[in-house]
Amino acid sequence: MKDQTRARLKYLHIIPFLVIFWASIAYRYDIKSQDLDPLISILQNVSVMVFTIMGIWIAYLYPNAILRITQPSKVDVIFSDEDSERVKIIVGVVVLSAIVLSLLLIGVVLKPFIIKSWLFIHAPSVFVGIGIFSLLILSYLQLIAIYIVIASNVNFIIELKNKKNKHNLNSRL
Repeated sequence: MKDQTRARLKYLHIIPFLVIFWASIAYRYDIKSQDLDPLISILQNVSVMVFTIMGIWIAYLYPNAILRITQPSKVDVIFSDEDSERVKIIVGVVVLSAIVLSLLLIGVVLKPFIIKSWLFIHAPSVFVGIGIFSLLILSYLQLIAIYIVIASNVNFIIELKNKKNKHNLNSRL
């Protein structure tokens, strides 16, 4: 059942992809580089925010993971099997934000060179469309990372409440 749901969810990404593709083509003549600067700044800030939040979660929930990195001989087990899925999600979000930040950095570094190229001078709308597409895709990926951060925090609170209720029930019995 879970695999079928995941397969269906993969197809949900097609709709935003098509909207982003359409917007990139439709607005390539209207949007200037200066219009996209605030988006670049927001993407940088959100990536840093996600790194920070998830880094704190890893350090707080799994201090053995940090100890394992700094002193590998002192720690045999980092976390239990039940924590494995949560750690995969947290690390996955960090990796997703790292990819967004890396691609953003590459784009910002390449921009001055692309603008001065012969191809850009003769077909600027193509490069503007590619830039819009790239930034909108990175924005979409970052929104997914934010959603995962929120969902994992809500799940954590729900699990905490369930454990508290289970503990209260056991203490009454």
